[in-house]
Amino acid sequence: MSTVLAPLAALLWLVWVVGLLVFRRRPELKVGTPREFVYPLAALGIGLWWWFSRAGDPGVWFLSLYMRAAVITGALLTGVWILSLVKRDCGIMDAAYPLAVAVPVLVLLVRRGSWSAHEVLTALMVGAWALRMSLHIGLRNAGHGEDGRYAAWRRRFAGHWWWWSFFQVFVMQGVTVWLWSIGLIAAVAAGAHPLGWQHVLALALFALGFSFQAVGDLQLERFKRERTDRSQVLDTGLWRLSRHPNYFGEATVWWSFAALGLVHPWGWLALVCPLYVTWFMSAGSATPMQERYLQKTKPAYADYMRRVPVFFPWTRP
Repeated sequence: MSTVLAPLAALLWLVWVVGLLVFRRRPELKVGTPREFVYPLAALGIGLWWWFSRAGDPGVWFLSLYMRAAVITGALLTGVWILSLVKRDCGIMDAAYPLAVAVPVLVLLVRRGSWSAHEVLTALMVGAWALRMSLHIGLRNAGHGEDGRYAAWRRRFAGHWWWWSFFQVFVMQGVTVWLWSIGLIAAVAAGAHPLGWQHVLALALFALGFSFQAVGDLQLERFKRERTDRSQVLDTGLWRLSRHPNYFGEATVWWSFAALGLVHPWGWLALVCPLYVTWFMSAGSATPMQERYLQKTKPAYADYMRRVPVFFPWTRP
């Protein structure tokens, strides 16, 4: 794998970074922010650690498994990118995002063929989450054309977009979920294992997160079908506990994946991933972006903000 894929990965990494450096000189493109460089630098650090590791080094088995997950993720999302060129719709990445998490885990488990209770539970949890989310997003977006975010990028980058979308959309999100998935890869690396306190914790967190995410999405879809005015605000059900219960559920599910990784002796290192996901969902990108949009489009949202906590349920607004 190293002799064939490592040079290709290095070339792609170089094109990605050079592209960020070149395009950041054009402010109208809104690309090349400092945070966007974090992902290629993190990928480079892990790749170099794996490249220079030797048999017998601490963690070399885990690193090898983690890099295999990267290859599977890369192959999957390259295929999705090619499909997006055919369809002229980068929005299909939204439905592919959960699959980019689940498919590497499931492939690695199937290839090993060892089905302890721990491995079965890992497969069921990540599979159920990914299947529900992918179907929900795919059905929600079907027939509505390309999402406005991607359409705006397509207009700004014009003739460059066909190739730059590979890095801006697919590689960026692929590296993101690969980094977030350390806990799941730790769960795979642990191998056959009996059930323990980690699984009780993982199941409790997963039940909470999956419920908030799935029920919140269903309540929102029903509200959109039944509302009589697009300026109305959903403030019932889970949406009276949190302004973004589906985002809270997503973060909690990632904590459940990290709990599965605690079976591995090094699994505690993966706790930084759900911490980052929680920050990303609550303060880094997802929630603030949605809040800005809703404040502009819904006059009643200001009152809703005064009454309902922004992210964590049962906290003060």
